[in-house]
Amino acid sequence: MIEAAGAFRTRLEAGPMRFLKLEWQTELDRARVALAAFVGAASDRLVFVPGTTTGVALALHSTQLAAGDEVLATDHSYRACRNQLERLARARGLRITTVPLALPFDPEAAVTAITTAISSRTRLAVLDHITSPTALRLPLERLVPAFAARGIPTIIDGAHAPGQLPLELGELGATYYVGNCHKWLCAPKAAGFVVVAAGAPLDPLVTSHGASLEYGPANRLHAELDWSGTYDPSAQLAVPAAIETVAREGGGWPAVYAHNHALALALRDRVIDALGGSRLAPDASLGSMAAIPIALPPGTTPLGLERELLVAGWEVPIVDFPGGPLVRVSAHLYNHVGEAELLAKELRARGVTAR
Repeated sequence: MIEAAGAFRTRLEAGPMRFLKLEWQTELDRARVALAAFVGAASDRLVFVPGTTTGVALALHSTQLAAGDEVLATDHSYRACRNQLERLARARGLRITTVPLALPFDPEAAVTAITTAISSRTRLAVLDHITSPTALRLPLERLVPAFAARGIPTIIDGAHAPGQLPLELGELGATYYVGNCHKWLCAPKAAGFVVVAAGAPLDPLVTSHGASLEYGPANRLHAELDWSGTYDPSAQLAVPAAIETVAREGGGWPAVYAHNHALALALRDRVIDALGGSRLAPDASLGSMAAIPIALPPGTTPLGLERELLVAGWEVPIVDFPGGPLVRVSAHLYNHVGEAELLAKELRARGVTAR
């Protein structure tokens, strides 16, 4: 994927004006069609963005909310998206209804808790597909229709879902679905996307040439959002290569999903066997990640431990979750189950125990 991006970057730098004026839109549309097919969406409703944080900002910016309206979210939201929601609430006088999702996770209880929290003032729901801190798969196939039936739009933070779960976004029916390609698809960084439902607005944060009707493709969504200024599009253009390469290496995407899910469960179980502790969710509520409760030695913070592990060569999140710190393990084709014992040994050596 790095090589594919590099080839596009070489073409760009060899003739920037030629590439951006004559070739870029065609290549971007080709990448868009490939990604849309992969996530089960209509390509005319998909736009590329640098990442999920930007995509959520676009969706929130486009919502028609006024003072006194309520926005529903959960206490497992990704911090950057929660920060954006809180800033919007302050600016527009909104109220945020935060639904606590208890651990251990029960998907039936989650559906009940979220739908029960809907009120006559609820005007928007911001939900995760796979929660970043706790690695839980929310049952969106039941939640999105519950909001749609009440005429309430939904913004789905699907940062971790593409490549971790099979997606059919057209069937899901979310108003806005935002995802990343640099995580489980292994595309280069700066390749995110937004799929927006027909008829829903998606207003650009940057007004550029696409605001002029004579500029760009006939699809006004693409004309307004594809181009916001000169940038390096190589990460986005390399997405088809990422989709094809991971499938080839893993024996097809169904095999990749099954392998990574089974490995994530095995990693979780072996860390728990070594440290003790408990499982936070049923197997069916996990994709290719799992979070494990841990206890830190006195004077150690989650951020401090994470930095220590990074310095030592470990790429593993230590999550500062309100209910207590978590270590989150992830599984892909390049991981192996023996890494669980090595991680548990490293954590024990630093005074980490089960919780």
